[in-house]
Amino acid sequence: MDQQQTLPEAPPDQPPLRPAPAPPESGRWFQWGDPGGFEWSRYELPIAALPPQLDGLRIAHLTDLHVRKTWRTGFDELIERVRIEAPDLILITGDYVDSKRRHDPAVPHVRRILEGLRARLGCFGILGNHDRYHLAPKLEGTGLTLLDSKRHVIELEDAQLELIGLPGVDRRDVTKQVLDGFPRREQGVPRIVLSHFPDVLRNAAVLRPDVFLAGHTHGGQICLPGGWPIIRHDSLPRRLCTGVHRAANTWLVVSRGLGFTNIPLRVFCPTEVVELILTRG
Repeated sequence: MDQQQTLPEAPPDQPPLRPAPAPPESGRWFQWGDPGGFEWSRYELPIAALPPQLDGLRIAHLTDLHVRKTWRTGFDELIERVRIEAPDLILITGDYVDSKRRHDPAVPHVRRILEGLRARLGCFGILGNHDRYHLAPKLEGTGLTLLDSKRHVIELEDAQLELIGLPGVDRRDVTKQVLDGFPRREQGVPRIVLSHFPDVLRNAAVLRPDVFLAGHTHGGQICLPGGWPIIRHDSLPRRLCTGVHRAANTWLVVSRGLGFTNIPLRVFCPTEVVELILTRG
């Protein structure tokens, strides 16, 4: 079944993925309730026709915090690590809270996290299926710009970087009408699409993104040794459940995220922040 669902791969002349130099580190093979000890996974992504002003741009991709009613020490670790790494841009692909029914106990902690995350080009994100749409007003004033069904262009010297946020509360919200509402790609302007669900790429490939960011799967959360996911919460092939892949002529980036849902347990699937370094392909 996975083979039938495989997305078309990149043409053979596409430059390969290059893991960027980073201090050796690994997350905990067993985690209970606290996102601390996360991996900081760093990759270089070659982008065709990347403007020279954007060469080396560093993006921190966060997802699936699943904050509950208690502050965890791992959140302090996250804020401090982002401060030290100082990425140019922070992009978040949803699920700030865990409870779909009662957001209020978690909201003060979510706001505290977001207020602690800073990047020179800003912090942008979309909602996830746990957030529902009524979370958005509760995050105002934190420094996060929500992009659900919206487009934003970042100006950097004489170059531009385009961000597109897809609806993340429900896959069914990513309709043809929504996709048709975004303008055609402009030549020389890299396009990054934010999606909560990885498998939305099947339809959203028409946007021709250079990078497609997603979360939702938690990388399986409870995996076999080696990180092979048992449950993936997504319809893409199991191998695309986590990591950076070339699929549908884009860089598909699926982070394991930082939180837990249902049982607050991770096995062979450590929490993760993904750093992407854009390079000229």
